Amino acid sequence: SAHMVAGLLTVRSTNSEHGKQRDAVHSMFAKKILNTQELCQLLSSRIHSVKKTIQHTEWSRGKLRDAIEGIKEPINVCKTRLELRQTLPRREKVSDAFQDALLQEERDLQATKRKLVTALGDSDNLLRMLTTKLQELEMDLRDKKHSQKLDHMCIDKKVRDLHMPTTLDKCYSRGSATPAEPALAELVSDASAPASARETIGRSKERNRQSDTMHNLEQALAAEDTAKHRWAETSLLLEVCQKTIAKAAQFTQAEMAAKVEHTEVLRQELLKQQRATNHKAEDLKKYLGLTTDKLQAIEKPLSCNATRERIRGGRTPREDIADQVSEALTQQLHALKGKKMQLETQTIAMHDTLRDLHSTQRSLQEDIADKDRAIAIERQCASLRKEAHGTHSFGFSKVGQGQRHFADTAASMMRHADRSPQLNRPGR
Repeated sequence: SAHMVAGLLTVRSTNSEHGKQRDAVHSMFAKKILNTQELCQLLSSRIHSVKKTIQHTEWSRGKLRDAIEGIKEPINVCKTRLELRQTLPRREKVSDAFQDALLQEERDLQATKRKLVTALGDSDNLLRMLTTKLQELEMDLRDKKHSQKLDHMCIDKKVRDLHMPTTLDKCYSRGSATPAEPALAELVSDASAPASARETIGRSKERNRQSDTMHNLEQALAAEDTAKHRWAETSLLLEVCQKTIAKAAQFTQAEMAAKVEHTEVLRQELLKQQRATNHKAEDLKKYLGLTTDKLQAIEKPLSCNATRERIRGGRTPREDIADQVSEALTQQLHALKGKKMQLETQTIAMHDTLRDLHSTQRSLQEDIADKDRAIAIERQCASLRKEAHGTHSFGFSKVGQGQRHFADTAASMMRHADRSPQLNRPGR
């Protein structure tokens, strides 16, 4: 009988120990499943948020690409204008305000393009980082779902009957038990818990598993914050570039209009001076003709005077005296020769003046032709239209416009509350 009693006590002790171990195993399964489920929810929420962030970053990067493509046309127009101005006549090829405005506009456009290219490179790097984080999160979620499925197979009766022998212990058919600790309790340092419950090798490894997942979630969240700051910087950059380029373009247009107007005024003054010079030349030719005619006409009195002197030279010696007629003829000769010399001097001076007037006419004609060519080139520069100048946009727009997701500006996106569940991570 003693052996019977001992046997019964052993059976009871075995059943009791088996029950405790069975409940402990079931509780650990339930706790592990709860932890994995919580981590899966956090991963799913963060993956959804990262996907939306990637989508918006791609849209923002597309805006930068459009801006870079849009700025190529103004740069080409500016270069073409500078090349056209190199064909100006030498007289008109000067470093004026319009030339300075074109050079400044070219510098502004090139500086803006460099900023946009740098921002595009930053966006590309950010997009690669987000894609890498998304892949890591998806891989972690896939592993956790697989682990959760295996744990469910160990305690769920329906799943067990499909994958396990039906002769398993009935303890696996117990209903689901509520774990004694909250989800992710391994991350909490509870000083009131017993030492055996606070720290074991399995608990340490579970905490490391949870910490790795939380670390990935933190990195993904930091990448999203970086992306939001990048959106804001991109929006500000596009706005600043838009204003800078529009201001430079307006200044160039104003200087170009002033240059054309000034050249046109100079051309009108040259035309007026040309008309006055032509009038002077015509008058001088008329007076030169009169002087030449008079110079030719004075030869007749001189010839007549010489003939009279020759006729009077045939007088007898008695009558060959310097009488009053001789004096009159002599005075007439001296007077006519004086006037002839005066007319010849005036004719020479008129010819010199006429040559100077003709030279001035040629110079004025060349200057007017240069002005006409310069005006034609400047107007050709003005005819080079920049389509983007119509709205001063150059393909830019604020980040968020036309976007299906996050259809706000980047500044408001910084204030946008993250709708994905936050990491309910206990403090360490």
